[in-house]
Amino acid sequence: MLPQAIENLAEKLRFFPGVGNRSSLKLALDILQLPEDKFLEFDQSLTEVRAQVCFCTNCGFFAQKSTQIPDETKIQCEICNNSSRNTSQICLVEKTTDVITVERGNVYRGLYHVLTNLISPLDNIFAEDTTINDLVERRLSGNKDKIELILFLKAGFAAEATTAYLKEFLKQKKLLEKVTITRLAQGLPLYYNPETLDQATMAKALEDRREIS
Repeated sequence: MLPQAIENLAEKLRFFPGVGNRSSLKLALDILQLPEDKFLEFDQSLTEVRAQVCFCTNCGFFAQKSTQIPDETKIQCEICNNSSRNTSQICLVEKTTDVITVERGNVYRGLYHVLTNLISPLDNIFAEDTTINDLVERRLSGNKDKIELILFLKAGFAAEATTAYLKEFLKQKKLLEKVTITRLAQGLPLYYNPETLDQATMAKALEDRREIS
């Protein structure tokens, strides 16, 4: 019934989590019906964000590409470049967007590390599919200061498997003496979703975090 181009756009919009058949079609039609000037602005914004935004080479958060430093292997985000942040704390998150959730609490002032994936053998996701090795080898091994790793991970089997592997890896590297692993305090709902936590709950859980034995 609809032109194939609209169907194709709706199909591509379903790449986004939570966007189903109806919502993707509605979005496609909304885009199509934008005034010409608004459509061009929208198209330009998509092009710009793709061209100008990359991932921080230090922690994995979103970063602005620099025209002064064309080498993308050295681009860092605003958080990593902020000298007022506490470098003795690194909050481990699964996804880049989880950093935004923690920052909204306005409590945490340390750094971050995005794992990209959580270890889940049942889903064929193993340690090499995460950035744990990069964290340990590049950010912890050469660091002489004591570091606190704060786990902000969606509760479940994958989080437990990731935590167990991380502890064992740190033990093998003889880093447990200078690295403390903590997790958010109990009081969060079981199998909580970092994306839907309210700020007060998240902030309280962060403040009352406990060391993992």
